[in-house]
Amino acid sequence: MRIRELALDLSPLRAGGPLGLLLATRVLALLCIGLTSVGVVVQVYEQTGSSVQVGAVSLVLGAGLLLGFLVGGVLADRRDRRGLILVGSGWAVVTFAALSANAAADRPALWVVYLSGALFGFTEGVAETALTAVVPTFVSEEHIPATGALVTVTTTLGSIAGPMLGGVLIAGPGLATTFGLAAAGTLITTLLLTRLGPMPPTGADAPPPGEAAPSDAPPTGAKEARAPAVAEAGQPGVLESLREGLAFIRGSRVVAAVLVVDLCAALFATPTALYPEFAEERFGGGPELVGLLTTAPVIGAAMASIGSGWTGRTRHQWRVLCAAVAVWGLACLGFGLSPLLGFGLFFLALGGMADTFSEIMRRTLLMRHTPDPLQGRVSSLWLAQAMTAPALGGVLAGLGASAVGPSTAVAAGGALCVGALCLVALSYRQLWRETEESTEQRSDGAQDVPAGDGGPGSNSDATAAT
Repeated sequence: MRIRELALDLSPLRAGGPLGLLLATRVLALLCIGLTSVGVVVQVYEQTGSSVQVGAVSLVLGAGLLLGFLVGGVLADRRDRRGLILVGSGWAVVTFAALSANAAADRPALWVVYLSGALFGFTEGVAETALTAVVPTFVSEEHIPATGALVTVTTTLGSIAGPMLGGVLIAGPGLATTFGLAAAGTLITTLLLTRLGPMPPTGADAPPPGEAAPSDAPPTGAKEARAPAVAEAGQPGVLESLREGLAFIRGSRVVAAVLVVDLCAALFATPTALYPEFAEERFGGGPELVGLLTTAPVIGAAMASIGSGWTGRTRHQWRVLCAAVAVWGLACLGFGLSPLLGFGLFFLALGGMADTFSEIMRRTLLMRHTPDPLQGRVSSLWLAQAMTAPALGGVLAGLGASAVGPSTAVAAGGALCVGALCLVALSYRQLWRETEESTEQRSDGAQDVPAGDGGPGSNSDATAAT
């Protein structure tokens, strides 16, 4: 493989369309969110001196995000997704401006921070779900893997640059200026997003699950073959809509397997919560070492993003996903057993690279195997899992550390991750062949096997996920 083939694949951007504008605004939005997240943590701790209060603000934000993901998944499959994205971005401007005004007051009110966090979390969850659902509609089938890589890169870039710049601004101009710049940047994002056209969900004429498309219909692929018909008698309620999304996940071997693999890594291999204890007991360091441990996976993720060009050309997406999760688990195992700091940082960076490739494959498989009328709900359930599972994994890691020590707990978590992955791979062993055949069929313009006929969406083969 040539070196240039490893570089990030920009072909989806060269193809034109609104994807470039959407990704550019995403980077700016994530940068502003990063500024705000650091500012909120600093402000709460300065006012209260309590880490419990800092954790409580994070919990309020997380609760708002979770609710926003679930509600946003339903709305994104019913409403114009552009409108949902604009509402989330516009409300972020109001929230950041309120935080700036509050920080500039003589006596900043803590309740403003809590209320702003809760409302922002909800609207951001709705907007992020709509954005995740709309991305696949902007590109052709062959550009979906490369698009997944580009989305991952923008996420990594914004996540790195925002907190770093936030720390510099808080130490310089101060909190009020930091929040004010976040509001101004988000306002620019909102104005740029108004240039996008309407983005309603598509696929209203698709056949119900288990029914093939008419013989004279053009080839459409797995998404349309499994897309449910839109009810003419009215739309179901929120809970019923979420149940439809869960039923689709249970009926799709590919989507169910992707979520189960993601769950294995998040539950068993989440060492982040143990960094402070690990730094003190294993390496004899303090807060500066915790920052170094936190940075190492980010550096690995950045390196993987830059060299992710090959991910858009591989046909072995399921295999790459399993391999990446296995490397992540082994990296956690190696980190837990590392006798020296250098080895520990190496394994964390390796894990960051593996996690990035894993995320690219997860996005690719979910976008490729989910019909557009269900993109919102499947995206919301994935995002909800991505937020809650690591938190639960952190609790499990903490319990393990209290019982056997941080080093053993991290190493054992990595081993459990690999073991659980092996069980999942055996349960879904047919995917080693089916996902590759699906990719080949798409490249030839052929249609996937409809659900109910023994194809990837067959309910009878999805029981391993539940």
